[in-house]
Amino acid sequence: MMRRSTRRNHTSESTSQTWTSVFQDRPGSRDAGLSFDAVIRVEWRHSAQGPTNPDARHAANRAARLLVEKQLAGESVLRVAAAEQELAAALRDRLPFARGGVELLNISTTLRVDDGAAEGARLMERARHEFELDEMDRRQARARVEFLRNELLANPSAARLYTLIQRSPRLGGPPEGSDPEELVRQIHEWHPDSRWVLVARTLHTFINKLTEDNARDFLKILGSAMTTLGHRRLAEEVSAAEEAE
Repeated sequence: MMRRSTRRNHTSESTSQTWTSVFQDRPGSRDAGLSFDAVIRVEWRHSAQGPTNPDARHAANRAARLLVEKQLAGESVLRVAAAEQELAAALRDRLPFARGGVELLNISTTLRVDDGAAEGARLMERARHEFELDEMDRRQARARVEFLRNELLANPSAARLYTLIQRSPRLGGPPEGSDPEELVRQIHEWHPDSRWVLVARTLHTFINKLTEDNARDFLKILGSAMTTLGHRRLAEEVSAAEEAE
């Protein structure tokens, strides 16, 4: 829709007339996939310089639309009033604005958001919040693991001392109700330099360097030794491991 208001001066008719265009659009927001419903009113006139643009109305509407889109791209559909205020302030700083043979004198915009878009924005906001909480939980879990590895597992005596001091929820540590003696025992048992870990690592490396047939023979010898020493159940587990290979 376009209306004309005429100012009768001694200037040429094309530049003394002001025109008003009103159109609707759906400019995007910062909320992915969600848009505002906008009614845009543009006051414009032909530029005093250069030839008259035969598509001046379209040029004016396009220039106004681009200005509106640029500003609203950083606004949320959950804050319609704030978006209108920021848009009005931004346009006030840009006008008058000349482009494509026309001069924009004033742009006013009315915004609204349908219920579906508002609900979608709320869902996305909730999802972002939950993601941030999950990420915080992951960071805390990594910090607790690092503390256990660097402070407790690296030095079994530190594990015993840790049980004597007041627990810090920020540092984390063993779960509530855990047995300090059992904790220390497990730390000793799983310490990288403990005997069984070193033996297991050495055996694993050794078996991986054998051919398939030699590995089977070695497992048979190991199982036989366990049987001879009275550990028949362990020998059966080795036999099962041999078959799994």
